[in-house]
Amino acid sequence: MNETINIVLCSDDNYAQHIAVVMASVMANTKAQVCFFVINDNISQGKIIKLRSTAAKFNTVIEFIDVPKEKFTNVYLSGHVSKAAYFRLALADIMPDDIEKVIYLDVDLLVYDDIKNLWQNDIRKYAVAAVPDFGIMASNRLCRQKKEVIGLPKGKAYFNSGVLLINLKKWREENYTKQILEIINKNKFPHHDQDALNKIFMEDWLQIDLRWNIIPPVFNLFTKILLNKTFRNEAIQAKKNPGIIHYAGRYKPWEFSYHQDFNDMYYKYLKQTAFADEKMPQPGKNMKGKSIVRQMIRAKKAKIMCYIMEGRIK
Repeated sequence: MNETINIVLCSDDNYAQHIAVVMASVMANTKAQVCFFVINDNISQGKIIKLRSTAAKFNTVIEFIDVPKEKFTNVYLSGHVSKAAYFRLALADIMPDDIEKVIYLDVDLLVYDDIKNLWQNDIRKYAVAAVPDFGIMASNRLCRQKKEVIGLPKGKAYFNSGVLLINLKKWREENYTKQILEIINKNKFPHHDQDALNKIFMEDWLQIDLRWNIIPPVFNLFTKILLNKTFRNEAIQAKKNPGIIHYAGRYKPWEFSYHQDFNDMYYKYLKQTAFADEKMPQPGKNMKGKSIVRQMIRAKKAKIMCYIMEGRIK
């Protein structure tokens, strides 16, 4: 009997389209049985219908769970982070009791490989499995910040919370939701829920391969990644065989017209959803300083650097 893979996404009405694109990218790359759970923050009925239609097209299941908003009344918000970013913290309380394990995915990412390969990581001894955040770990300034705000020791790994394999059974047994929400409501962490998760699970997370959460500093091979031999080699290998590309940060794929090697796969999967006729691109509220030309130069430089370095890491 095939095990159902439970995938959780969180969204308000503005991001519903991107849930459909993530779903399409998952289903296009797997034959596994998948059930999608959407933590619903006032998604309109019209968009819920489109999400159900997209799920039906891929012969998969989608369920909607309303947000327990009373848990998030005092959380700290800044920049492009919305309250929806915190909803993953309450999954142990709001998911059905018989579900003991889920994959949490941000909605600004695309899946490139069979999600079953991520699901099969054994996390029975851990609260979460995640990918180290090289964007933070390769920065001396941010490492100092993490030591100050969450007590992260020098040289210790710090994970990105955009892709998580979560052991709900252990969360319930240890009452982690209460612990996390308490420190969230008492602090103004620079990286919001991600800092809180790293503080609570500093000694209780399983590190998984970088390819399962490739963020911009890795995808674009930022200088701080290139200057660190270990990070550089892992980043280049991940880029060669991506599992998930995560558009964390300011540059979102839907904000710009079609560009090969940047958002081409987003447009590909969008066409496979019930949102295919939506007007594109969809610029964000704050596009100041964003340059697609600059982004494409970064991508081209990263590709050239991979070619140059490949011979050195074999």
